[in-house]
Amino acid sequence: MKSSRLWSRVVLAGTMAGGLVLGVTGTARADRDWKEDCERRLNADRARIDRDANRHGERSHQVDNDVARMNSDRQWCRDHRADWDHNRFDIGIYFGRHDNDRRDDDRRDDDHHDDHHEEHH
Repeated sequence: MKSSRLWSRVVLAGTMAGGLVLGVTGTARADRDWKEDCERRLNADRARIDRDANRHGERSHQVDNDVARMNSDRQWCRDHRADWDHNRFDIGIYFGRHDNDRRDDDRRDDDHHDDHHEEHH
């Protein structure tokens, strides 16, 4: 009888200890600092944007795709509560502002085309 009680206590103690270990490691994982991973992703995106802008031009579809990927990585950073250097990654071409410039250029081209078209009629 004493040995079965002893084994019951050992099993119970082991189970409790295992639960505590899992609880502590689960909390540690949840509190992980993702800032380095976030910065690594955004630096890779920035390098990709720079490379494609030099190869294909700032208004290329390659750069548009790279900026979309960077936006996706920004969302990943937000989801993991990791902040980044906004002054480095949320500016100019990296923020996709060239899309607005392209739309403005398209509107100017359309306006110019309409003006030119009206002169001939």
